[in-house]
Amino acid sequence: MKNISAILVFVILAASADISLAGSAPATGVNESMHDITYLGKAFGTYNQDDFQRVCIFCHTPHNALPNGTVPAPLWNHAPSTVVLQPYTWAAPANSLITFNADPLIGPSRLCMACHDGVTAVDSHGAAGWANNGANVMSSFYVDGLGNTAKRYIEDLGVTHPIGFLYQDALNVRNSGNVEIITPDRRFLVDIPANPNTHTRAGWVMGNKMIADTLYSGYFTCASCHDVHNTNNAISLPALTDGRIPNYFLWAPEQKSLLCLSCHVK
Repeated sequence: MKNISAILVFVILAASADISLAGSAPATGVNESMHDITYLGKAFGTYNQDDFQRVCIFCHTPHNALPNGTVPAPLWNHAPSTVVLQPYTWAAPANSLITFNADPLIGPSRLCMACHDGVTAVDSHGAAGWANNGANVMSSFYVDGLGNTAKRYIEDLGVTHPIGFLYQDALNVRNSGNVEIITPDRRFLVDIPANPNTHTRAGWVMGNKMIADTLYSGYFTCASCHDVHNTNNAISLPALTDGRIPNYFLWAPEQKSLLCLSCHVK
């Protein structure tokens, strides 16, 4: 079943410690979040703001949207990404039996890349002459703990979690012997008890979102981990000492690796 309600970014965003983001807490909505381009333009001067201070307009519009079938999203108002990326290469030989779509950016992932490809302007929208025609693209972001330049954009799917593959194929291949993949009818985790057993999962606490709800025609996409609208995602612990917000735009907490353990048995 096609699920296009969540269109994702497959990244971890960071905010500086001295900046307060009014709407950035999990489940508080897209306004003043890191997906509110007008807000980013006002607060940081990063991108051009919308002429009328709108939030949704950078992705959606009630009129003059792209034709149906151009992109898998309703009333789409942003230039679609045209990048061509090779899929993740499985390390385990058995995983070669898992089917990738011809376009690994199938579904919501292609929409995420409309900002996160490092090529398409983040702050452009619409076709009318009065619309904001920004030309700012995502660029290098920070130096990570290994001294490498980490980016907010994706140019190599080989260094991200695999996307664009059939979840059921992964379930079939990985579940010979010890169960390693959770069935898609299970829900994302929100907490675990003290002294948890990661195999029996006795006493584990689950949220409302099912894995199946986040798949696109059975394919695992960016939206299988991320909630772009910041409306129904994981409850977060307080911000870290450097200002970063745990679990931002995620369906399950990063704490205790609950996002990973929602699908994987380790």
